[in-house]
Amino acid sequence: MRSALALTFASFLGCAAPALAQGPSPDRRVPQEPTAWPFTAIGRVNVVQGPAHRSHCTGTLVGPRHVLTAAHCLFDLRLDTWVKPHQVHFVAGQARDLNTGTAEVEAFRLAPGIDLRAAARPAQGSIAPEMIGRDWVILTLRQPLALKPVPWRVLPHADLPGSRPGAVVALAGYAADRPYLPVIHRGCTARIDAPAAGMLSDSCESMSGESGAPVLLLDAEGGAALVGIHTAVTQGIRVGSAYRSASGVGVAAGSFAGALDEMVKP
Repeated sequence: MRSALALTFASFLGCAAPALAQGPSPDRRVPQEPTAWPFTAIGRVNVVQGPAHRSHCTGTLVGPRHVLTAAHCLFDLRLDTWVKPHQVHFVAGQARDLNTGTAEVEAFRLAPGIDLRAAARPAQGSIAPEMIGRDWVILTLRQPLALKPVPWRVLPHADLPGSRPGAVVALAGYAADRPYLPVIHRGCTARIDAPAAGMLSDSCESMSGESGAPVLLLDAEGGAALVGIHTAVTQGIRVGSAYRSASGVGVAAGSFAGALDEMVKP
């Protein structure tokens, strides 16, 4: 079990290789211009670790001043500690040199009990299985953004989209091969509380840079809800210094919903 879930972070963190697939599968991701909700509320989480050390993940605006992303995006592997809030910046709806809003981060709230220090990792750049369900963080922005946030929905043990007729599962994020324009894989699947409570597994195509990307449940009427976040790949192929994968795991909304209920006021 440990070898299967000692997973590579799906972001730019100089990570060790995941279990590699035999060959590339057709890429099911397509560019998504962030001109309409919910994509206007999805953006890049930029982290400056030093003059020559920069990385990015994907985050989702879940309240006027709050962004949800993967916790490991804020962990500096070189220093073996968390970055400071002033090193993090959120750019919503980035499309090349345009965006729907930007804000500095003034604070962040980590999942209780998360430990990404070298002593707790099974290998360089990977995450211990017991930390996967804790791999979330809520960023507090210095100023609110005048954008419609994406709501979250807790769906215990759901098998999506099968248990929600008419709904579509999608993963949208800022990938390594298209870092300034989001890509989306529509029509993938997600299982909530699998392989363990508080986690999710997905069949969505992803690439490095999409850590923290929202796993969305879209309905035919234009509604959308975040049912979890994608944080790590289970199998993949190497593309330059990044990885592309057709399956992954992440954090189910039930793991962070309580914290969001406290922090995001209606």
